[in-house]
Amino acid sequence: MNKALIVLDVQQGIVRLRDVSEPVAKIQSVIAEFEERDWPIVYMKHVDYKQEDSSLYYKEHANLEIVFDTKQHPVLEKSKPSAFSNPALKTWMLDRHIEHVCIVGFNTEYCCLFTAITAEHEGFQVTLIEDATGTVNTEETYEMKGLDIQDFVGSILNWSGCIEVLYVDEFKEMYT
Repeated sequence: MNKALIVLDVQQGIVRLRDVSEPVAKIQSVIAEFEERDWPIVYMKHVDYKQEDSSLYYKEHANLEIVFDTKQHPVLEKSKPSAFSNPALKTWMLDRHIEHVCIVGFNTEYCCLFTAITAEHEGFQVTLIEDATGTVNTEETYEMKGLDIQDFVGSILNWSGCIEVLYVDEFKEMYT
C-alpha cells in the first residue's frame, strides 16, 4: 500500500512559542524513516492572511519558514486547519497513487485533528503518529486542569475506529 507523510506546520512562528523540542525531534525521526525508504513526503505551511496578531501572519516571512530542510519535497500552503483545504494536496496524493496517509506536526488539536478526519473522509487510510505531533497550547489555554492535549485527541481518533493512532516506536515496528 502506497504511503505518504504529511508534515503539518512545523514553522518558526510555532516552534518559537514554547519548548516543543521533543515532538520536533520525533517528527524529524519519522521524516528520516520516510526518506530512507523513499516514501513521499509533503510539507504543509500554515499562512494567516488576515489575522495580524498571528505568529503565522503572511507579512512575517521568517515565522512562516519550515524548521526542517524540505529538500526535494513539495511545500504547500493552507490557511485553514485541514491540509486538504488546499486542493493541490489531494491531487498530489492521487498522482502518486497514495492510499495510506501518515500525519505528524502541529497543532495536534487543530491541523492534525482536522487533517486526519478529512483524509479519512477523502478515502485514505490514516495513521496519526501521536507523539510526533505537538501543540503550543496547554491545559491553561483551554481551562481544563490536567488536560493532555495530544493524548486526548489521539484517544478520540483511535476510539473512532476510523483512524489508526500510533506512537513513533509502534509505527516503526509495524511499517518500517
